[in-house]
Amino acid sequence: MKTLRSGFRTTNHVLSLALADLDDASARRRTRGTDGPSIAWTVGHLLDYRIKTIQMLGVERESPYAAQFGRASATDGEEYPSLESLRRQWAEVHAELEAAFDNAPSDLLDRPLPGSGAHGESSLRDKLAFFAWHEAYHTGVIGAARKALGLPGPAELVAAASAK
Repeated sequence: MKTLRSGFRTTNHVLSLALADLDDASARRRTRGTDGPSIAWTVGHLLDYRIKTIQMLGVERESPYAAQFGRASATDGEEYPSLESLRRQWAEVHAELEAAFDNAPSDLLDRPLPGSGAHGESSLRDKLAFFAWHEAYHTGVIGAARKALGLPGPAELVAAASAK
């Protein structure tokens, strides 16, 4: 459980740094011209998956992000929450995730999934490992979007934070 939790904590640290210096216009700027996801959409998408992770850890919780960010395509972002709201929601959901890990039964990760997962998962541990990988993938997408905006990427932000 500690290793999985560590992956989610790493994403929390990097994403918090990656959002700190953005404004709403930058966060809503779409990638790949005008049809790719924005940083704001990606954060909403990650919030939806964080809620799924919390649910898998045994917490009954609905995702307010599912309809807009789950499997829905990115839009121009006009209807997305503000970046400040997304930052606040990220911090709140991260705290919920930490509590869910604290309260999860010790045998939970070894429980089998009903059927096999889309990526070959057979246990809850496998599924949560995929979710941690999924977060890392999207954090890289956010890094690429930041670089396209002329901003430092995640590695540069982490290095700068570590140097303080």
